[in-house]
Amino acid sequence: MRRILGGGTHPDEVEELLTERQRDLETQAIALEDAVADLERRESLLRDSRASLERLLRLGRTDLDARESELADLIRELTAREARLKEAEAELTRRRSELGAVELRRASVEQRERAVSERELALDDRGSDLGEVSTSVEEHVELVFVPGVRYRLTEIDPASLTPGSPFTHEDEELLVGRIGPSPLPGDRRRCAYLLEVPRGASSGGSS
Repeated sequence: MRRILGGGTHPDEVEELLTERQRDLETQAIALEDAVADLERRESLLRDSRASLERLLRLGRTDLDARESELADLIRELTAREARLKEAEAELTRRRSELGAVELRRASVEQRERAVSERELALDDRGSDLGEVSTSVEEHVELVFVPGVRYRLTEIDPASLTPGSPFTHEDEELLVGRIGPSPLPGDRRRCAYLLEVPRGASSGGSS
């Protein structure tokens, strides 16, 4: 823009200056409008970005809450399963202990029964050696107690047996050690407690 250096001005120059000043103002106004419009566009983009970010945060929080809930349910289920497993282990230990006690009592009974039967057989042998006449009476027997690694209680067809008489069971030659009541509670049947035949002895009988 041209400056007025003299004390007076020509009217054409004044008009030219005013026109130039107006053009400058219009240019600045256009630039200002463009700047304002660009700022508004940026503000709009910023608002959209902020809204999108808030939506993402809300979705992420919802998904996180759902995962935390699933994790809590899983922890509760695992805790319950661990408790059930401990109870099952305790029950198994208790049953093993009870089974061990039963086996010990059973072995003790079998050992005592075998010792008594062996003593009775020894007494019978001594009586035979002295020429004693057996006065045993036949008894109606329906059960036999068979020796072996473990004694076995077995049902047989009713038979009349006497202590010391031979008895064949499953192709094995045995002797009737004694006859007594059934070892089963409440069972009134008579039971023959069998013994293995001593080596060198010969006997014959039937099951």
